[in-house]
Amino acid sequence: MRRRMIKTSVCIIATVIVCATLMQLQSCKQDFTTTPDNIVKFPPEVEAVFNTPYTSNNVTCTTPSCHANENSASGLNLVDWQKAMNGSGNGTMIIPYNGFWSHMIAVLNNDTNYAPVINITVPEPSVHKIDTSRVHTIMNWINGGAKDVNGNVAFSNIDPNDKGFITNQAADVVAVIQPNERRTVRLIPVGGRPNSLDAAHYVILSPDKNYFYVSLIQEGYVEKYNATTYALVGRMQAPSNPAHIEISGDGHNGFVTNFFSGTSETITRRFDAHNMTVNGTFSDVAMTGPHGMALSPDDKWLYVTSEIGEYIFKISAENFYASDSTYIKGPIDPTVPPGGQGTTHFRPYQIVLSPDGSLMYVSCRGSNEVRIYRTNDLVQVNAIALGTNAFPLLMKLTSDGKYLFVCNRNNNTVSVINCQTQTVQTTIPNVGVQPHGVDFTADGQYAIIACETQSGFDGHHPQVGSNKIGVSRIIQVSNFSLLPNKLEMGSFPAGIAIVK
Repeated sequence: MRRRMIKTSVCIIATVIVCATLMQLQSCKQDFTTTPDNIVKFPPEVEAVFNTPYTSNNVTCTTPSCHANENSASGLNLVDWQKAMNGSGNGTMIIPYNGFWSHMIAVLNNDTNYAPVINITVPEPSVHKIDTSRVHTIMNWINGGAKDVNGNVAFSNIDPNDKGFITNQAADVVAVIQPNERRTVRLIPVGGRPNSLDAAHYVILSPDKNYFYVSLIQEGYVEKYNATTYALVGRMQAPSNPAHIEISGDGHNGFVTNFFSGTSETITRRFDAHNMTVNGTFSDVAMTGPHGMALSPDDKWLYVTSEIGEYIFKISAENFYASDSTYIKGPIDPTVPPGGQGTTHFRPYQIVLSPDGSLMYVSCRGSNEVRIYRTNDLVQVNAIALGTNAFPLLMKLTSDGKYLFVCNRNNNTVSVINCQTQTVQTTIPNVGVQPHGVDFTADGQYAIIACETQSGFDGHHPQVGSNKIGVSRIIQVSNFSLLPNKLEMGSFPAGIAIVK
């Protein structure tokens, strides 16, 4: 009888410990209790879904043995709206205004053509699935803001200093996270083509933290958003394949590389960061597929790497045109030819400057290393091997400049480079599936790792179907340990910028 009741229950349990587990010594019968008066209620149509009996014994999703106020499974409470919005032990369950990528929908849904599907396998996946009409009810409620009975929307007044932004490249959204609370609170739609993937690739904050800029690497645009209201402020065309963005310290000028490997548009653009208009272009025969970029601390020099041409450029950010007196260039390695075709052996991807601007760290995804160059003359001073099949992408220095965290996409690790000794301090394994981008919390205690999650899944439960849920992970900086937290969001987390 216990087994039959469990198979027909739709309690939304986010861990493998379900109400049928004998060790719990609790029954999934309807053990009614008095509802507290101080709870925040759901809208009636949502409460009806959670409170509908699904067995002859009146089992619902809100029985005390499941997701009621008492002993809520995994900490998920489906009686109190506020507690439900705060998530569970498995993180964010409901992302206001985006049901498609909300964990709750993936648990309830069983149609991979409708939305992502994840299966809680114990005792069996069907335990948590509900009928299509009720899934639509919850989806419509979340898409409308997941409001409480009084029309309030969660996370509407987040501390501006407790925010981070992660591009979800295969979902055309930017995830807004609360690093201190370790949850995803919004997914901001970006891009201008409703029926085509625009691919939000990189994100950077303005110096005053009031705006964030996003490169749409497939659409060929750069967009600017208000970091508080998430409203689109402006957008400009930047063909082809805009990738990395830099913003000057005074907030006036922006720069964007065009990560294009063809015979044209292999350039870097300068733009007015206020009104989003291009005001300069730079090109060179060896600047094929430019991606990585960094501005000197005084904003005078722009450093650019060409991923295909395998050259490094030092360009006057003020003059910004090709002239013997305003820029210098050099190959990433003496074996690289000058014609812009490269060798494919090095493939420099991103640049990070030392705090004093004297050294340049370059991630080379072809040679699985970080190379170090002097910024004054672009001469190489060291090369740090990261291991077989590392494929390093984005990097970030800790706030004290002591360590450089490097995302190694292909072996699912993060290398921590000691900048004083110029050696690998440690390599952190299993940091997620395909780590791409990294940034640190404002207090410097944690590193958030944006993981592409395209070749597998690192979420809380097995996923089925082709709608790949993105997962970002957290590393504690003091001891380089990976935390159990998993921030689920839209597909293909890539670029990341956290307010500091």
